[in-house]
Amino acid sequence: MIRNHDLKQGLSNMPEYFTIDELVGRLLVLEKRQRDNIQGNQLVKISVQELDMEMEKWFKM
Repeated sequence: MIRNHDLKQGLSNMPEYFTIDELVGRLLVLEKRQRDNIQGNQLVKISVQELDMEMEKWFKM
């Protein structure tokens, strides 16, 4: 979700004319930033075994 304040600020930085694709791209970036900020504030604890399994998945790709 995007906060109303962030949306207004993001739209105020847009040029006078823009395409829908540019708007959607900007909205996706705003949402990703907000999601990253929320997740960054929460501490995630996983076990060593879970970490090993995740790393194994990463290196198999």
